[in-house]
Amino acid sequence: MAVAHVPLIAAAMPMVAGATETPNLQALSIEELAQVPVRSASKRDEPLSTAPTSLYVITGEDVLNSGATSLPELLRLAPNLDVQQVDASQYAITARGFNGTETANKLLVLMDGRSIYTPLQSQVFWNLHSPLVQDLQQIEVISGPGGTLYGPNAVNGVVNITSRDAHDTLGTLVRGTGGAYERTAGARYGTALGSLGAIRVYGDYHDREALPTGTGFAGDDAFRGWQVGFRGDVVSESDHLTLQGDWFRNKAESVTGDGNRGFNLLGRWQHTLSTDTSVELQAYYDKFRRDFILVRDSLETIDVEAQMNVTKGIHNLVAGAGLRTTRDKFINNLNIFQLDPTSKRLWIGNAFVQDRIDLGRGISVIPGIKVERSTFTGWQALPSVRLAWQASNRDLWWSAISRAIRTPSRIDRGLSAPPLLTPATNFKTEKLVALEAGYRGQPTAFATLSVTAFHNWYEDIRTTESSLGGVLPIQLSNGIKGRSWGIEGWSTVQLASNWRLTVGGTRLWKDFSVRKGRTDLANLAAIGDDPKWQLKAGTDLDLGRKVQLSVDGRWSGAIETAPRIPSYVEASGRIGWTVTDAVELFVQGRNLLHATHLESNDLNQGQRPQRSIVAGSRLRF
Repeated sequence: MAVAHVPLIAAAMPMVAGATETPNLQALSIEELAQVPVRSASKRDEPLSTAPTSLYVITGEDVLNSGATSLPELLRLAPNLDVQQVDASQYAITARGFNGTETANKLLVLMDGRSIYTPLQSQVFWNLHSPLVQDLQQIEVISGPGGTLYGPNAVNGVVNITSRDAHDTLGTLVRGTGGAYERTAGARYGTALGSLGAIRVYGDYHDREALPTGTGFAGDDAFRGWQVGFRGDVVSESDHLTLQGDWFRNKAESVTGDGNRGFNLLGRWQHTLSTDTSVELQAYYDKFRRDFILVRDSLETIDVEAQMNVTKGIHNLVAGAGLRTTRDKFINNLNIFQLDPTSKRLWIGNAFVQDRIDLGRGISVIPGIKVERSTFTGWQALPSVRLAWQASNRDLWWSAISRAIRTPSRIDRGLSAPPLLTPATNFKTEKLVALEAGYRGQPTAFATLSVTAFHNWYEDIRTTESSLGGVLPIQLSNGIKGRSWGIEGWSTVQLASNWRLTVGGTRLWKDFSVRKGRTDLANLAAIGDDPKWQLKAGTDLDLGRKVQLSVDGRWSGAIETAPRIPSYVEASGRIGWTVTDAVELFVQGRNLLHATHLESNDLNQGQRPQRSIVAGSRLRF
């Protein structure tokens, strides 16, 4: 695996252009893998081995070995995520429960610091994001609450996707794949800008055929589209300036004219004041529109934030503030459900502080709090306290107690359908208090291990209730409470110099009920559809200097809520042949063990993922 280029870490080595674009297990040893720089755990760069949270890293090398051509398929590599394919373009993805097309609303996702979680419906529309995966530096997946650093909606996890510095993508890359049910193409060109700068431009195209009918309605869910973009970086001894943007358009086949479109632009400035102090400023603009079956929704976001990192004596402090405004619009010509009002602008301001205090003998305490005020929900406080014990260079023990919330979406509060449904103007935030304890380390020189146990207490989860004591209209409310608990873990083992194995899994228990004196006409639908357990395993094998083999398997427990989905085993694989330094040929496949199988029991959209085998090539010059 390859070391990612992180300019703000002195220990990270800059990459030769193209060096990480051919899989090579020799690039990163187990010891180096444990020291991979991560940023998500504390919003500052630190080695993975010192991060006191349940965090799994998908490296750039993992991306290449997987052969995945979309973000959701890449996220299947993370053993602490539950990934369910819903149809040809959309997925439901969550951590620690609450999965489903409408209930996967407690996972915050960031792309280079830009939130892609939509407050209109409290979820991530994965089909709006198609970066060139070869340009990804790494994906950091935190399972567990992240509200203190990331604010509301980082309830059960945070996914932080980062792209590579433009200096690491010089030259030209062309990639193409083709098969019976899927075609993709991508290209990128990067060039230096003087002695300090670099820029790349890219394009990505995808064409995916409709899936066989599953639990949802029969229909044509074929999906095709493109995304283009750029990233420029200027790096000096004390400054790093980044400017990047994307523009996309997709076409769906369900109804003529359906599809998605949008663009974004982001700027970030990182400045090192001294060896102990740095500041960062970031701003972005994001706008998208979705058209589907006589429904149109759009969202415009403007976000500005600032952050300071200070190391002083026993303190490692990170603090920041931000301001965000969003404007949505929802027009439904399909049925009687409407938003009241159809469009609304919201303002959100926040400030946070977290300190890692070194108490000596490897013990640190990490208190923090984020305070946020929204024109929609008022004041919210999100505190946490973590305790870390670095017992040795190879062993970290940690525990944490945290509070997180999911703020009401516009649909939670403003959806109406007279005389059936009335707006829930008093819908509350959904609340979580989480207790976690974990271990991360290297039990041997050839293996890493991470294990976390957690217990979550939830309040005010969404219910559907009668607003007039048993007669219409109904109204969304907050009548569910309960808890979930479980364990998750993973290990990477170097079986030989050319053979690496990764295994992991989760076990989840849930106990939820409606409060006494309340009802839920949706029969606890808001707690999602989750397998009780999942197991994942992957192996990467260098078959000589020219051939690489990667195989990933997953075993998912049954989803018991109706319509029931039985447990299933699936696998994906890739074999690549590096013909020359400039040419690679490969064959890769998904869902290799079954012609079709079910993953989602959504009654409207759920279709059957199918076996897909494609051949492809990657050219670099």
